[in-house]
Amino acid sequence: MDAVIDRSGREPVAPSAERRVRAFRAADQFALAAWQAVRAFAKTEGESLAREVRRAVARSGGSLVAAASAQPGDEGGRRALESAHQSLLEIRYFLYLARRLGCLDLKKYKELAALQEAALREVASLLG
Repeated sequence: MDAVIDRSGREPVAPSAERRVRAFRAADQFALAAWQAVRAFAKTEGESLAREVRRAVARSGGSLVAAASAQPGDEGGRRALESAHQSLLEIRYFLYLARRLGCLDLKKYKELAALQEAALREVASLLG
């Protein structure tokens, strides 16, 4: 996703803000890929699983936005980051289950898992 605001000619962004943006972009890239992948779930059991993936993806993204809105060091922002991390972890099982049920092929599963790992690393770096 491209930046919404052109920052050329402006003061540099604080390192913590850059890390937040990096975490959001990684999670957003994973969210879009996951959302598109679950559209292809054709089996009956795949529909409810796709719904759960979408919910967890939306929760993690919403939590990241809430965390980004908080002041550095704010306890509410930390809880939002923890919630985003937890939602991203929850999706891991849903993807595994989708693979086992035949809703995701191995290639797509691996692609999503790699994107998810990148998002988890970025969010974890904010927590650490």
